[in-house]
Amino acid sequence: MAVHGKFGAPCPRCGARVQRIVYAENEANYCPNCQTGGKLLADRALSRLLHGDWPRTEAELEEKKAAARAGLEPDAS
Repeated sequence: MAVHGKFGAPCPRCGARVQRIVYAENEANYCPNCQTGGKLLADRALSRLLHGDWPRTEAELEEKKAAARAGLEPDAS
């Protein structure tokens, strides 16, 4: 219950970013480090969309976000 409703905030125990799973109209928040050993749980809607591209760890998620941001930035020319 320490991370309930705190999606995106740091975990009070380890400092990792709190993740969220959405199913229908329900939502569950969890700390991937404290509760799942670093593994990101699959969100039904996103994992069905991304299939094999679903990140397995928080580090992989951050790498994918950084790559997406770098690809979306306009050229400085």
